[in-house]
Amino acid sequence: MQNNVRKFIVPVVILLFAAGFSWWSARAESKVVTHIQEEVTKLVPLLENNPSALDTLVTNSVLAPTLLHSLEAVSLQSSKHGGVFDVLVTQGDNGEHGDGSATHVAVFQINNEQIAGLRIICATESDPLLITGVWIQ
Repeated sequence: MQNNVRKFIVPVVILLFAAGFSWWSARAESKVVTHIQEEVTKLVPLLENNPSALDTLVTNSVLAPTLLHSLEAVSLQSSKHGGVFDVLVTQGDNGEHGDGSATHVAVFQINNEQIAGLRIICATESDPLLITGVWIQ
């Protein structure tokens, strides 16, 4: 009887450890996604108040004009719908527009229509947002 119990202790401990790690990891990722969503939502008002501040968010200065243009498109389209837009954040890079260097993708949507997207590097909820790619639909 005691041998049967010993036989199951190690697998049970491993499963409990794996479940705890999985729960902790999912909780941490949820916080990162929320952080990115909040920061990306602030970009449109930032464009209107201080467009030059956007230059500090891009990993390559070549992206700045496209970022500016994409945020202008979001602002223009959202003004037609009462200033409302959604930001959907997913983990990983964009297969069509990415090279694998982004940790997340944020897409601006209005009435379920994609307006623009950002490839983002941000690993923790305290990291600053870095934009490594931009596209406009």
